[in-house]
Amino acid sequence: MSFCENCGATMSEDAKFCLSCGTAAGAAAQQPAAPQAQGYAAAAQPAYTPPAYTPPSYAQLQSTEPLSVGGYIAMFFLLCIPVANFVLLFVWSFGGSVNQNKKNYARATLLLMVIAIVLSIVFGGVLTGLLSSMIRGY
Repeated sequence: MSFCENCGATMSEDAKFCLSCGTAAGAAAQQPAAPQAQGYAAAAQPAYTPPAYTPPSYAQLQSTEPLSVGGYIAMFFLLCIPVANFVLLFVWSFGGSVNQNKKNYARATLLLMVIAIVLSIVFGGVLTGLLSSMIRGY
């Protein structure tokens, strides 16, 4: 593997032109040097070094795959366990290497639980107030 001297793209050893910019292989070395302007020496530019490639981790590759039907069924059965369901929802919602579908489902479920708790407190207070006013009336 070699790199294009013009744009830095990777090229095969037997390539005659760069596939990215179209520059002939070795053409940058064949170009004449730039003339010096009024006594100032042209600044030497460092050779191009391509950025280091870091392959994505297994967790990053797997996190965007769709959940299978069996995965959903197992998730629903695990959420039927009384105390473990809250723990699992928090782990799935805020875990780093959790499947994105499972993470979104857990966040939506937690949000709906919070909404249901707030509404039940509000309606419970209203119902308690109505019942207490009715009892005082008799």
